[in-house]
Amino acid sequence: MNILQIANKAIYPPDGGSLAILSLSKAYIRNGHQVHLLNMITHKHFNNYETIESEYKDSLKISGVNINTQISFFKLLLNLLFSNKPYIAKRFVSKKFVSQLINLLINNSFDFIQIEGLYSLQYINTIRNIFGGSILYRPHNIEYQIWERNYKETKSLIKKLYFKSIFKRLKKLERNLLNTYDFLIPISESDAKIYKELGNTKPVKTSPFGIDLKNIQDQYVEIDSDTDHFINYIGALDWIPNQEGLLWFIKHCFPVILKSFPDVILNIAGRNAPKYLVRRFNHSNINYLGEVKNAYEFIQNPGPIIVPLFSGSGIRVKIIESMALKKAIVATDTAAEGIDCLHNENILLANNDHDFANSVISVLNNIGLQKNIGENAFKFVKEHYDFEKIATDILNFIK
Repeated sequence: MNILQIANKAIYPPDGGSLAILSLSKAYIRNGHQVHLLNMITHKHFNNYETIESEYKDSLKISGVNINTQISFFKLLLNLLFSNKPYIAKRFVSKKFVSQLINLLINNSFDFIQIEGLYSLQYINTIRNIFGGSILYRPHNIEYQIWERNYKETKSLIKKLYFKSIFKRLKKLERNLLNTYDFLIPISESDAKIYKELGNTKPVKTSPFGIDLKNIQDQYVEIDSDTDHFINYIGALDWIPNQEGLLWFIKHCFPVILKSFPDVILNIAGRNAPKYLVRRFNHSNINYLGEVKNAYEFIQNPGPIIVPLFSGSGIRVKIIESMALKKAIVATDTAAEGIDCLHNENILLANNDHDFANSVISVLNNIGLQKNIGENAFKFVKEHYDFEKIATDILNFIK
């Protein structure tokens, strides 16, 4: 089959969204199909073909369209005053992208089209005017829910008013675009439930983020260290939920951990950290690395991976990847949302500063516990998140 995949994010640098898009492209190719990925090149993401493994290059074609998605405060203000549409979504509406999309649809024959995320779904009418085949919609998260949680978490009155406006507009957009597709393939059961509550009537197949277990295991390194004490965090630091969660950990949990482990080092990896956040990393026990070249190498540092998150939606890709690398993970329920993991078996879940700090202390104290949690995590991912099986399930679903 010839598949067109449409996304509002280019493939590099890798983050949860770009990895989720590309992993399914690769999985379709592993199943013997051709994929054309039409995506948007922005100030944050671009297409780096050198990162594509050789086995996929003959079957994966990527067309990138340059889009200016940088926030203009003037346009934002005009949008707040004179529009009821979410500015955060309108940034991804582009005449150049429409033109490239139309050109692809006219000059190629596709068996089905897969739309990645709400912001790309805004092009559904353009697609319908030309393409008569099946359209799959793959929401990576519930967009309005991210901003609704930001609204509930923030203490700033100005931010509260702004976040409220965003989440209400995004929720209206999600509802307006409901059922414009033929098949819905949300990334988690919890997201599928929300779409049902919103009014989805189209066939639904949950399709989690999948990983190439072979590729990850090829990079696996056995670590046996009970003398070095590290805590490891990796995530995009230009995302508000990540910023707030990490600051919460540094302020409320890290001081407690330091009392038990005065020499412990908190390793932080992540791109685009704002200056105010970098200043908060100025601590003798914090090692801020910025963006790392190889996330898998970083994840395999000794010690647990922490995922302190209290807002956001969708599946945390780094949790799945860390599990595949046999890591002990300490996370909040929100961070693990959509992943059917089990507390004290393949992950440690904690939702307040006392429990979170003590969970980290427990794995630092016990290398055997770290290994046991990590081994169980790998078995869990192997059973549920193999990307070839996920792609096969989608293709069988739409037949």
